[in-house]
Amino acid sequence: MSRILTSLGVVAALLSGARSAAAQACCTATGSSELGVVGRCHFGVIASQLGYDRGFGSFDADGRYEELEGAEVDDVVLTLAGGVRLGTPALQVHGTLPLRMQYRELAGLTAATRFGAGDASLGFRAMLLEDLVAGIDLSEPETLLPFVEPFLGVRFPTGRAASDSETPTQADVMGDGAWTLLGGAQVTKFLTLHQALAVTGAYAHRFPHQVSSATGQTRRYSPGDEIDAKLSYVNVLDLFWSFSVFSTVRWTLPAESDGDEIPDSATRRVRFGAGLSHYLTYPTWQLTASASFDPPLDGVSKNVPFAGTSAALGLQRNFTY
Repeated sequence: MSRILTSLGVVAALLSGARSAAAQACCTATGSSELGVVGRCHFGVIASQLGYDRGFGSFDADGRYEELEGAEVDDVVLTLAGGVRLGTPALQVHGTLPLRMQYRELAGLTAATRFGAGDASLGFRAMLLEDLVAGIDLSEPETLLPFVEPFLGVRFPTGRAASDSETPTQADVMGDGAWTLLGGAQVTKFLTLHQALAVTGAYAHRFPHQVSSATGQTRRYSPGDEIDAKLSYVNVLDLFWSFSVFSTVRWTLPAESDGDEIPDSATRRVRFGAGLSHYLTYPTWQLTASASFDPPLDGVSKNVPFAGTSAALGLQRNFTY
């Protein structure tokens, strides 16, 4: 009998350890996918992120890439974010507010630096399906289920729009100038206990608005809707460390002025990047770092005025149950 009890104790310990490892991997891998979004094992988060963008070139309407000549484009962005679950682990609300400092030095124009708020956002997210975080075992169909998280959000025109710019270089342009309603979903699947793939897709409708010209005339401007896609690979090294590589694509549909399509106004932007996450104190204080770039190759992107590199460092405080 003692041998049986001992064996059962060992099995229970192994199962408990496996469940604990799965939970830890899940928390580490899903705790920082998006700034301000509450991680899988938490009920709330407050976060800040300091980012830097540097423009090195541009893509024209035909996708041709050219280096910037006689120009310097620098953006520093401090983003404040937070989120909380709405009484149940299946629902949450989250938001962001970017504060921007932008420097523009363009050929033939006076250089300018401007400070201001970017476009704030508010989002709602649900958890429809949950991954067992045990890897894929074809003999157990339930291990094929991924995390499925649909989301809805609104972006507010809190940043200055291009139509309201007061500087020749448009250094003060920090937003779209349009109310935006977006929806999408993120699907995350653990291939093994430590490796996961995540796919995110979203569609954003940017509402038309009135803009005024220098002569005082007004027109109804409809910025093109946006389609976003992201593919990420996440590797959980241990309880404290994880890294990811990712690619993003954003398509913008043609804009319209007074109901007429503006020629060559559609855009496409393709980026590649990598990220690193470290729990300073598990599972509360978390440090994240990331870097991304626009490949300087013809045909990759189009209609991107400033293409280059980006880097960001974030710190967040997670609140656990």
